[in-house]
This record gives sequence, C-alpha cells and structure tokens, in this order.
Amino acid sequence: MKNKLILIASIISLFAACTSSDDYDAPNSFSDVSWYTSAFRSATLGVSVNDFASFSDLSQGELSHSWTIEEGSFFLEGPITRSDSVYDEFIIEPRSLETEDKTVHVLFTEGGLKKVRLYNVFKDSVAFKGGDDFIFPAKRESGQWVIDTTFIVDVYDTIVPQILIRQNGVVIPHESVSDIITVEAGSTLELVDVTTIGRPNTRSWNIAGVTNTDSLAVIQFNKLGEFKGNLNLSRQGEEIPGDYENYKIPATFNVIPSSLPFEVSAELIELENQTIEVPFNGEFAPFGDQEPFFTVNVNGSPFTISSLARSATDATKLEIKLVDQIYRSDVITVTYDGNGTLESTDTRSPVAFTDLPVAMFQHEAIKFDFETGAGNFVPRDGENLATTTIEISTEQAASGTNSIKMDAAASGNWSAWINYTDTFTLQAGVPVMYEYKIYKVSGTAINFLAPWINRGGNTTVQQFWHNTIQSAPFDEWTTIRTQLATPSNTANDYNMYFRHSGSGTIYLDDVRIIEADERP
Repeated sequence: MKNKLILIASIISLFAACTSSDDYDAPNSFSDVSWYTSAFRSATLGVSVNDFASFSDLSQGELSHSWTIEEGSFFLEGPITRSDSVYDEFIIEPRSLETEDKTVHVLFTEGGLKKVRLYNVFKDSVAFKGGDDFIFPAKRESGQWVIDTTFIVDVYDTIVPQILIRQNGVVIPHESVSDIITVEAGSTLELVDVTTIGRPNTRSWNIAGVTNTDSLAVIQFNKLGEFKGNLNLSRQGEEIPGDYENYKIPATFNVIPSSLPFEVSAELIELENQTIEVPFNGEFAPFGDQEPFFTVNVNGSPFTISSLARSATDATKLEIKLVDQIYRSDVITVTYDGNGTLESTDTRSPVAFTDLPVAMFQHEAIKFDFETGAGNFVPRDGENLATTTIEISTEQAASGTNSIKMDAAASGNWSAWINYTDTFTLQAGVPVMYEYKIYKVSGTAINFLAPWINRGGNTTVQQFWHNTIQSAPFDEWTTIRTQLATPSNTANDYNMYFRHSGSGTIYLDDVRIIEADERP
C-alpha cells in the first residue's frame, strides 16, 4: 500500500507540476471543479497509522481554495522516496492545519476515521461529476458558489494483540512470565482473541503442537510437559493496508497427568475404508502387538484382527482393521480385556470395556433430515389433491426438531412432494435403496408408499413401490428400507419424489438414498 501511495503521489505531483508550467496559461474566464486522491474512486481511503495519503485539487477558475486537516495529521513536503518509512522530517514547518497548496500529502499519526476538507469558492455555478453518474453541485453562499467536501480517511492502527485465557469458564492470568497455567492431560483451555486495536482479520494460535485459527480457540492438551504458546495476527485485504504481529504468551502451560480414567470417550465408528475407530479421552503412547487383548464380534462371531494401531492423524484414537470384509448390515461389537500394555502419553492405563457397538459407515448418496433447506421440499405441481397439505412440522421428529408432514384428509390420486433443488450423484452400476423413518398417526389408511428417484426434476429413473406402510405400527417411529435399484447412468442431477394415494397423517424423517452394502 505504501509504495502504491508513493507512486500515486508522484503522479499527482507530476500532474500538478505540468499544469503550473510557465508554458501554460490557465483560462481566466472558465470555472470547473475536479479532484484526485490516492483512493481513486473508493468512497473511503485506508492507510496505516504513520503513513500518508495524497490529494490534488484539479479545479480551474476558483476564487479561493484551501485544504484543512485535523489535529494529529500533518502536511508533508517531498521529495519522498520508496526507501522512506519515517516521515517526520518531511513535515512542513511551521506546522499548520490549513494550506492553499493545490496538491497535498497528509501524514496520519492517529488511528480512526480522519477528515481532509477541501473548500473552493467559484464565481460561477460548477458541479463535480464522479463515477456512476454521481454529481456534487456547488452551493450558493453570499453571492458566490462553494464546493465544500470532506474526504474520509480510515487510518488503521498497528495491531496490538490482546487475549483472554479461560479455564473451566474462569479467566486466568497469563500476562507474566511467572504465571503457570496447570492443565490436566486431556482437558482443554479456551483462548480468546479480543484484539481491537489494528483490526486484525486472520489469526493462528500455536500451543503445545496444536494450531487453531478461531477467535475463540478450544485447545486440548494431551502431551505432558511445559509449553509456551503464541498468537499470530494479521490484517489482509486488497483495499486495506496490511499488518502482522506475533504475540508470545508470557505464561507457561504445565500439562500434568490426568486424574480422570483413561477410557472410551465417544461412539465407535466404521470409517469408509472399513477401519473401526475407537476414540479415547487422551493420547496413546506408541505401542505394538496389542491385538490379542481385543475381540471384535461380527454378527455374534469373532473375526480375526489384522492390525491395531494409533491413528496417524489423531493419537487419541485406535484403529482396528479386520482380515475379512465387513458390511453396513453387520452388527459389530468391540471388547478390550484390560490386560494389554497400552498407556496414554500421561502414563494412564486404558479402562477395559465389553461389547461396545460400532456405528457402521452408511454409504449415503444423500440424506434429508428437514432441519435445513426445508423450503426445498414442495408439493408436486398439478398432482396433489386439494384436501392434502404437505409442510415441514415440529410436531414429530425422529431426530432433531423437524420432519415433513403429509396430511391427506381424503384418499385419491395423489398426495405427493418433490425436491427439485437438492440434487445428488449416483454411480452407474452401483445399487441403491431408499431408507426413511415414518410415524403413522392412528386412523391413517394408506395401502402403499411410492418413493421415486427422478432425474432433472420429473424424468423417472426408478419407483420403489412397497406396502410396508400397512403393517407399520401406529404412533411410533419405524424405519423402512425399500428394494434395490441400479442406476444405468452416472450423473449429478438425481432428485427425490414421494407419493401415496391413501388418507390420514404421516410424518417422514431422515429420508436418504443409500448404496447397497448388505452381507451376501
């Protein structure tokens, strides 16, 4: 930005010099108003504190002319070169807040919105013509015509970092090198960037090998030892002056062994690559040959473990791979007998567990839970009975707070909704099926449901007609899966369509298209 301003200032100075040449006589019977600034056509000019901006009055035929600046701003006199970064020696003495120079360079030493005023008096009516057909006309004052305009300069201070550290919701001291912040392994601190001076717009925390770019960063400490931390702040953007500051947090973070048991902390899951992930509330120290102490049952039978290891990206997680393939329809449990030599990095032994279930990877093409994008589910154009209403409802929900409600006061062709907006991708030759949860209100009489997959809105790909709805219980959520269908084309414009011809009220939730992954 600084070099850019210097270049602009040079152009302005050159222009001013040319127009004041001895070879040029400005007309004395013509009045016109024009100006030029470092901001070009921007409404607000941004500069760094202790930097300058340039302004030139290009008007002709004015009776009087002046620039006025505020306290904390100073007029400069060049020449100023690219190598100059401190401008005190260029301040015009004696110092004044007003000048009649045609071109001015203004140094700003205080942050905030600063004003530079241009005041011209003409004998004739004039008007400044800006971009986008903007016209700024002169005002009649005491028989003369006045152009009185103020340029706003947004002066950005140097970044001054300021942070808060909270432990269990309580702000704790960190400003002194004698401050020691004691943290149990596996627990967290909240680090909050509350910097206002300098207006940074990017940040990066770096503490104990953990990085975070949030203004409120929750840092989990897993490794034992004493650590220092820092915060990198910067201001970036095409139309704002850049700045950077690194704040080294004076306090020391002292991570001690946890007083909590070292145990499974969340749901066991199957990853897409058929790895079983077991999360713990702390990091594992390196280990080997621990497979004999784990048992993985698949549909009630033990399967051979091919490998057990720490996750390469998160040492709080164990990864188990089996010799044989597993499928979404499998019921899998994991047991640890507690007799291994596993340890956390803070020397705790993991707690034994028995038959913890594994949530299987779902191979979803798409899922709708009706929590967001609810307006995308609309009644089918020209097809719904006048007695049918279809809407997003909070009356029932299998998950979250919303479901889609189909209320058919009478039977007939049809009660239907469709989603034109949220298209999804299917692969040629990969079988898929519908799965959804349904809540059938007492008194409902529906003989069948007909979910469809369409392409491009209304082109039929597959109808998944079934009569499972007849045997579904009243007034409780039931999960329904349809038969399989195999798309013949790979495309990204598939969409959902759903209908029935019965009467009564049903709610649908967690409607999804899933790839077939059933054990043969």
